[in-house]
Parts: sequence; C-alpha cells; structure tokens
Amino acid sequence: MINRPHFQRLVEQVRNFPPLPTAIVYPCDRDSLQIALSGQFAGYLAPVLVGPEARIADAAAQAGLDLSRIERVDTPDDPFAAAQQAVLLARNGEVRALIKGSLYPDDLMRAVAAPDSGLRSDRRLTHAFFVDVPNFARPFLLSDAVLNIAPTLAAKREIVQNAIELARAVGITAPQVAVLAAVEGVTAALPATADAAALAKMAVQGLINGAVVEGPITVDSALSAAAARINGIESKIAGQADVLIVPSLESGAMMMQMVTAMFGALAAGVVLGAKIPVVLASRSDTMEVRMAACVLASLVAHSMPVVEKQSPTAAASGVRVAA
Repeated sequence: MINRPHFQRLVEQVRNFPPLPTAIVYPCDRDSLQIALSGQFAGYLAPVLVGPEARIADAAAQAGLDLSRIERVDTPDDPFAAAQQAVLLARNGEVRALIKGSLYPDDLMRAVAAPDSGLRSDRRLTHAFFVDVPNFARPFLLSDAVLNIAPTLAAKREIVQNAIELARAVGITAPQVAVLAAVEGVTAALPATADAAALAKMAVQGLINGAVVEGPITVDSALSAAAARINGIESKIAGQADVLIVPSLESGAMMMQMVTAMFGALAAGVVLGAKIPVVLASRSDTMEVRMAACVLASLVAHSMPVVEKQSPTAAASGVRVAA
C-alpha cells in the first residue's frame, strides 16, 4: 500500500471533528453507497442518502450492503430532483456538505448554482485538488482542472482566492501560490503569461489576500528550487509552492492525469465558492480517492460559517425514511 504522509496529516485533523452531516446525492450505485457506509464507519461523515428509496434499496441489495443505520430522504426517481432536495437540506442547515452519487455532475452543480439555491456566496464556483505525490516532500493544491474551462482574468482571481482559503483550511497558514505558464516571461504569444503577471500584481495591491502569489512561473520552477536555478529564475517560492494555478481546465486536467497515472499520486478534489463544500466524485475514482475527498470536505466545512437553518415555511421538507 502506498504511503500517504501528507494526506494522513489531514486525517489526523479530521479525527478531532464530529462526523460531518453530508448528503450523498442520488446514490443509486455500489460506490456511492459504499462511500456513505465507509465514511460513517471511519467517523468522517454522518451521511444522508438523498434519492429514490426503491432504486437505492435495489442497489444496496445487489451489492449486499446494509443501509439500516443510515438516514434516507426519498425523492422522485429523477437525478435533478434529488439534487434539488439535497440543496434544500443544505440550505436549511440539515447537511453541511454534498457528495455526488450516480448522477451527472451538471445535474448537481446546476442545482447548487441556481440563483435561488441559497448556497451561492459572492464567490465564483471553482474546484481544487489536494495532491499527495509519493516521495515528494510536500503536498500541493491544484486549481482549476474541473469547472472553469477557459477562465478570464477576473475568474482566475477568484480561483486563486478560493484556493488560498482551501490551503488555510488544510493547515497551510501562509500559502505560496504559483500561477503557472509555459514560460516565465510575459509574451503576447501566450496570453496566460500576462494573466499570471496580473494576478501576482493583484496580490501585491491587496486584491488577492492571504498568500504570496508569483507568476508567470513554470511548473518545474514552482516545484523544484534546483530547476529554478537552472532556469535562471529568482523566486521567493521556487520549489516551495503550496498552490498551483493552471492556465486552463485542459492543461490542469492533463497535469492531474499525468501525476496520478505516472507517479501514483492521490488527488482528492472539492468544489469551492459555495456556502458548503461539494464533492464531485468521478466514476473512475478509487475508494481511497473518495474517502480522501470526504476528509477534504470535512476540513473545508469546519473552516466555514455554519449555514443558518431557515424557518419551516421557507421551503417544504423532503419525505424522510427512518434510519
């Protein structure tokens, strides 16, 4: 089994927290139900299964899983309806995180992002990974490789600020942020370099808070002081970057695929910018990755203000099935 020392430190932090009330949204397959059971057993989650009771029961029976000790909320057999019900539970303060089950990410995020969801903050919705690479000296965060395809400069500023807050949630008190580009100088041929330089300037001006931000910087210089010296780069964060900001979703996704496939890295992700964390579990995610994402969501949730419960008249409640 691969040693995950950086992730293990997060686990030690979460063990001091009570189980996180979490809605597993439309959990109609084995993996979605297993993460609810495993998260409950580990003490990370107090799961609530939100979806069609008959379909969930059938999936549990086929997988040989006992759901008798897990709370359920019955919904119509429609993924978006389940997502809307889960959002309602979050808005009413009954759960403090959402985990995608066997529905498409768009169905869940459409419910979260709706103007009347009650979960929108003044921030853009972004996504970040916590990455633990075997035998690498430090973990790092990477954003955004999931939600924002070709972000503008304004969107990148929010990607950076959200990632800084995630870094603080996982215990990095003074994050160092590297805004990545293919080269380390500004050139009109690569617009991402100008964005990177602008983001670094924003941090100096106080428009981005809580971190040292440098860019444009190449990924090798960000992660290796020796590479930075060879590249002739003078940088305060060379080899010490805690947060990597990629130019686009495409570049970030390829980087994540490389570090996980070639180096066996653990990459657990969470959606940021809403009033609660959201985990977009992929069908290809291993149980290790899913559990790591639960730990990450717990740290994020406990770093945020608790959503105040609305009055019963604010919205109708779902049909509950006794645990």
